[in-house]
This record gives sequence, C-alpha cells and structure tokens, in this order.
Amino acid sequence: MRSRSAATVHPMGLRDLERAIERGVDGVLGRVFRAEVSRLEIEKRVERELDAGTRRGAPGTRVMPNEIEVRIHPDDVDGLGDETANIERSLLTMARQHAREMSCAFEGPLVVTVTATPEALRGTIEVFATAEHSIAGVPPGTLIYPDGYRYDLAPSGPEGIVLGRDPESDIQIDDKKASREHAQVRPSPRGWIVEDLGSTNGTRVNGFRTAAQLLLDGDQLTIGDTQFTFDAS
Repeated sequence: MRSRSAATVHPMGLRDLERAIERGVDGVLGRVFRAEVSRLEIEKRVERELDAGTRRGAPGTRVMPNEIEVRIHPDDVDGLGDETANIERSLLTMARQHAREMSCAFEGPLVVTVTATPEALRGTIEVFATAEHSIAGVPPGTLIYPDGYRYDLAPSGPEGIVLGRDPESDIQIDDKKASREHAQVRPSPRGWIVEDLGSTNGTRVNGFRTAAQLLLDGDQLTIGDTQFTFDAS
C-alpha cells in the first residue's frame, strides 16, 4: 500500500477566510459554553466541509474533497468514549455514503484522519477538507471482498490487477468455477474497467455476463460463485 500523501497547501481565498472565521467563532463559543463534542456533531461538520469543497470535475461530474482532517482536543476524544481509529472508520463510511447521495466522485483515495491535539480548543471541532489527485492519474477504486475486506486498486497503477485461481494472481480466488486467469480490472480515463480474460464460466456485473464493462459505484462483480462489491473511492 502506498503511504498517504500530505495535503497541498493553497493560498487563502475567500472561502478559506470564511472557514477560518467560522472556526474562530466556534472557538469563542467553546471557551464560553464548554460544549460537549459528539460524533453526530463531528459528522455534521465534516459533511458541511465536503459540500463546501465540492466542485465541477470532468464534464457531467462533481468532485468532493477526498482528504479530510478532523482536529479535536484530547479531552473531547476521551468524552466520546471511543478510539480515534473507530471514529475515522465511521467518518469514512459517512463520507462515501454522502458522496453517493450527492452524485459526486473522488479524484483520489478517500482518507480521513482524526487528530487529538491540545492545540485545538476544548469543545471545538476543526475540519480541513481538500481534493487531492491520485498517484499517476489512476482513479480511486476499491474491491470489497465477501467478508468485508477492502482491496485498494489505486496502488496497482495503470496495469491494474488480475483475478483468478492462479496463485500468481493479484487477487487469488479459491473457487472451482473461477479460471486460473479469470478477469482483469484496469484503470481508464473514465474509471475502472473489468475485462473477462476468456474464462470458462464468464464474468458477471450485477448478474449479467460481460466481456468488458465500466464499473460504477456499488456494482456487484461476480467471478464463479465469488462476489465482490466495487466502491468508487
């Protein structure tokens, strides 16, 4: 897996100034009222930043920020009664679902970081959301195994991956109905494409046999009796 890239620093514009003022107001309220930070409140703030950072991408598409950093005071983390890793997983799920509901895409892997820092004022939530391109222009994409394991496609690069029974396959499938080299999933300017490699039992997307097809968010990819879910993030 590739290491996560740091967010790019951009010159402060009007929107950045508005957010800075907003964080300053939140800080004052936090000092006055010492409000308790809740997970729901964090999700609302993240959702607000995702919407504020949404922009037009390729023709007919809208792009949401894909790198999200949340900063809260360590005491507030303790008050939530949960580990930051669990909060990050919850926010990842929320961000993916929100992007689907808003018909938006991500231009790079979706990354959420929750940082507990004494630099954050007690009772405040600071959220920074930026849109970062994936490495070498490869679009984001994930194959979700039947047991829920997530295989990040972006690090595979422009050649993509091969799925099959062969132990040398990028994803080895222990399924008698799968061919040794069954299918390839590779990137394209439009997204990820699955292509059947002449398999005996065929490759199916959403139950229909296909020779080659663009994968859309939520598509069910079936090889033999093994079903994967494609997540476009």
